[in-house]
Amino acid sequence: QYILGDIYHNIKHDYDKAEVVLLNISKEDNPEVYAKAQFKLGDIYFNIKHDFDKVEAFLLNITKEDNPKIYTQAQFNLGNIYFNIKHDFDKAEKSFLNITKKDNPEIYTKAQFNLGDIYFNIKHDYDKAEKSFLNITKEDSPEAYAYAQLRLGNIYIDITHNFDKAEKSFLNIAKEDNPKAYACAQFNLGCCYDRKHNYRKAKSCYHNVSKQDFPNAYIQAKFELGKIYISKTFKNFTKAQNCFFEAAKTATYSNCHPYYYICAQFILKLKQNNSSLISNKMKFAKLNETIFAKIKNICDLTNDIKYNLLVFNLFDNNEQERRVAHYTKPAVLFNLLKGENPSKFRLNIVDFMNDPSENQVLTSWLNISNHPNNEIKSFLASFSFNHNCLNQFRLYGNEDNIVGSGVSIAFNKNFFGLDTERSINNEIISLHSTKSIKLFENKKIATEQFKFESNDTAHLLPLYRCLYFDPETGYMALAKRNKQSFYLENKNEKKTDIIDSKWDDYIGTLDESGKICKIRAKLKDIQKLIEELSNNPELKKISNLDELLSLAVLPISCLIKHAAFEDEDECRMIYITHIADDNIVEPQDYQSANSLYVEYTHVEEYIDNIYLGPQCKMQHKIWLQNHFKKKRREREIKLIKSEMPLR
Repeated sequence: QYILGDIYHNIKHDYDKAEVVLLNISKEDNPEVYAKAQFKLGDIYFNIKHDFDKVEAFLLNITKEDNPKIYTQAQFNLGNIYFNIKHDFDKAEKSFLNITKKDNPEIYTKAQFNLGDIYFNIKHDYDKAEKSFLNITKEDSPEAYAYAQLRLGNIYIDITHNFDKAEKSFLNIAKEDNPKAYACAQFNLGCCYDRKHNYRKAKSCYHNVSKQDFPNAYIQAKFELGKIYISKTFKNFTKAQNCFFEAAKTATYSNCHPYYYICAQFILKLKQNNSSLISNKMKFAKLNETIFAKIKNICDLTNDIKYNLLVFNLFDNNEQERRVAHYTKPAVLFNLLKGENPSKFRLNIVDFMNDPSENQVLTSWLNISNHPNNEIKSFLASFSFNHNCLNQFRLYGNEDNIVGSGVSIAFNKNFFGLDTERSINNEIISLHSTKSIKLFENKKIATEQFKFESNDTAHLLPLYRCLYFDPETGYMALAKRNKQSFYLENKNEKKTDIIDSKWDDYIGTLDESGKICKIRAKLKDIQKLIEELSNNPELKKISNLDELLSLAVLPISCLIKHAAFEDEDECRMIYITHIADDNIVEPQDYQSANSLYVEYTHVEEYIDNIYLGPQCKMQHKIWLQNHFKKKRREREIKLIKSEMPLR
């Protein structure tokens, strides 16, 4: 039966038949083969059927007594599901802790690394994080050991501020064990010595970073070397120029530290213009003060604002925003659910949006213009915190010119990711003259969850709430649930005073006034810095100055909308990439020439509720009922007819 399942699964790709024969294998007959069958069933439901609840159930059926090797792999996969998909970090921790070194040293090493990430990034238990990373030895895996030491160095720098320990950890990383980690470690060592004002040691470490080991760290090291050479300690004008020009040749745009790319572009443009900022030694010595520090500040402030607008924060257990709604036409919903080959959810290019002010509220306020010729493009999908909203039904998803005939699809939070770095596709951009740059390399060890890789284009992307802003008055508001939605959700269960209390708790947790206060201050700082750069006589000569400055605020440009749209309470999924990205779907006919989009993922497993608009046709409800009932789903998708009084 197991061999039959293998044939159906791997050769004939008949996954339903594979499932049937694998389910025939009982624990009483052969516990070891039963464990393997349950693991393969988990594989089918993870990669083919995308039913993660069933994956969890199958993997939990595997015990250590049945098959220690498969149990270890199952616990590791469970940990990854809890961490990456269900965001249940306590369960992820428990699964990873079930893996012992004796059972499988390789998987134990990966589990300890992931545990370190949970303790560091989510639970902020830095002692446990340190312990987990210290459990990874060079004998088990030289590559993993190098990454663990890199993480430890970052803990000692950022948390305990013990630069001596950080230095020791970075020095533990040998080039032959992991060239990429070595390059990052040498760069980080250079940063440590920079902070200690030991510029000679810093210079030596930066020189140890080679282009072959890790091009991104090499670019950064060259930039920092340039800064050292123009400092009072060295005053080596020629070497500084060479370092900056070398970095500028290959420096590229990324989500972590776009300022390297922007600064590099400034240097190249100034060189082309034979600017005195380059040719005059006195002015050149002040480049960091004149340009670099300001660009870095703008980029850092932009990232801080973006983080404040993140909806499903790693550290946020706000259940009141556990789902968001996408308003669309019934025809779109049909395509997303249909038959054996449903469509994937789409993100559309910003350039073709109906709203002419889209992506321009912020840049207009900053007095810089967006350039349509910019090859770095933004794609987005819109959602609302209000699932059953009359105004939304009026505006979106109407068919046959019938107002209120659309649908509202309420997605749960598992449809979205937590990794903010996914908002920009650094890898694709890098293929077209732009490459990812990071100050500290914090990438996880490559781990396999199941046999097949997902073919989703951009899965999983984070979700951000919109900031509503009126440039004329300075008014600001955050997108959020409205109070009526609380009453609609709890109308049959709770008394009004309980609903009011839940609303008050939600508003308190959201801390809108606190967030706006921080964002307002950061935006004013950005405005001041951009004004200073824009008014610099030498920078004014750069033909694409506005384009370069707009790149610094690109990550939040799509998140700031005019206050006139406040009642939409919109949140957005954003994907920034190069226009030559192969993932962008080209039009197949002339009528579709005004449409460019990227595909996200299949949606059915992420839908909690579907709201049918006040004028949605009855046949739409019937085919949805038929579709869901036939599947006999364990988790019911509720169909709710909107009773909003449409006139």
